[in-house]
Amino acid sequence: MKKIFSILAVALAFVAAFSSCKKEEDTISNTMTVRGQTYKIVHAICANMQGFCHVDVDTEGGVLHGYGGFESSLIGKTTDLKGDFFLSFNPQQGPSIDPVIKSGTCKITEVKGGLNLIVDAVEQGGDKFKMSVFLEDMGENF
Repeated sequence: MKKIFSILAVALAFVAAFSSCKKEEDTISNTMTVRGQTYKIVHAICANMQGFCHVDVDTEGGVLHGYGGFESSLIGKTTDLKGDFFLSFNPQQGPSIDPVIKSGTCKITEVKGGLNLIVDAVEQGGDKFKMSVFLEDMGENF
């Protein structure tokens, strides 16, 4: 009887341990916070070509359009950020928003159908800069 309880306890421990694990794709919110404003990202695509990953994002209502990209070697890594960010954002009105990062990290993970991009940083001016977005892989259709 003790053996059965021991086996059940071990089985329950495994179930509890694995059920508390959250898949990374579940953590993506498709949002971006820049200069004190949070935006919902409604369109986000990428294309990995010749060692460079091109990125294009749009926020809800077309308020911001972001474009740029990063070296393909960053895929699968968490990278420290400092200096110019690899995307520039154009608002419907006013000057471009080109984040300059004081400190932070960028995590790029390959998932089914594209990439998860998670940025947690602070700009030189002290504003938080965050992104949590799924980038759909468009391949040659970019």
